[in-house]
Amino acid sequence: MFGYIRTDEPFLYKKDETLYNACYCGLCFAIKKLCGQKARLSLTYDVAFLSVLLHNLSDADVEIENKKCAVHPFKKRKIAKTDEVFLSCAALNVILAYYKAIDDIDDEKSSGIKNALKKSIVKKGYYKAKKVYPEIDDIFSRCYKSLAEKEKGKCDSPDIVADDFSVAAKESARFILGEKYTDEVGETFYFLGKWIYLIDALDDYDKDKTSGNYNVFFCLYGEENGKELIKKHGEEIFQLLNFVFFRLKENLGRLTFYFNKDLIENVLVRGIPKVTDGIIKKYLSANCDKCGKGAK
Repeated sequence: MFGYIRTDEPFLYKKDETLYNACYCGLCFAIKKLCGQKARLSLTYDVAFLSVLLHNLSDADVEIENKKCAVHPFKKRKIAKTDEVFLSCAALNVILAYYKAIDDIDDEKSSGIKNALKKSIVKKGYYKAKKVYPEIDDIFSRCYKSLAEKEKGKCDSPDIVADDFSVAAKESARFILGEKYTDEVGETFYFLGKWIYLIDALDDYDKDKTSGNYNVFFCLYGEENGKELIKKHGEEIFQLLNFVFFRLKENLGRLTFYFNKDLIENVLVRGIPKVTDGIIKKYLSANCDKCGKGAK
């Protein structure tokens, strides 16, 4: 369920690429400080982007320094300094990774060893994050418990089943931002969470169909593979995802940014639709009449 939030690199300014990479490395250092060395393996670009967004919305300036790290020991890199926002995001990253591993173990019993290993890597870090940020743990504990019940019941509504993860993203923003939180911010995080859940389900359609794991699009449509899913129901799926893009883009103009928002726009307006198009197109043959129609 992670790794989908990406920039559209050809349209990314150099200054924003530098900021994004510095925040990615800064989040890695924050995870080490809060949760320990092994927990750094759970680092994702998704939460790195959220750290950029949360810094901007909270008016917390990102301080960047040149330093070396274990992965790049010979040359200094631009790395964001650890602050409270990064520490909160570090907890969010590790707690998410822990619950995702538990969810995968429940779903994929045949590959339990692999997912048990993922859980063991972040388990110690998870308990450290939970101790410092019990509020974030409570948010995602409730999210995954409710989500598991809906998946067990074979819920066939994308809107209903995605709601738990959407609400968890929204409530996390509320906790981290405090007084800087607004309804517009909450709605932005809500639809980001919704997109992440739905695009993960769409991307995993064939894998879930083969393994017998829950997938909301299979419960709703029951097609044999992703290609047939898009050919027969692509219009409905496009409409669902386009509504999410519309709400994200609409809210972008309502948010108060305290410094440059070019990176945020690149991800929300260009990066997310581009990732969506790539996943949709992978299911389609070159001569399919819907090929290239992706989300706008």
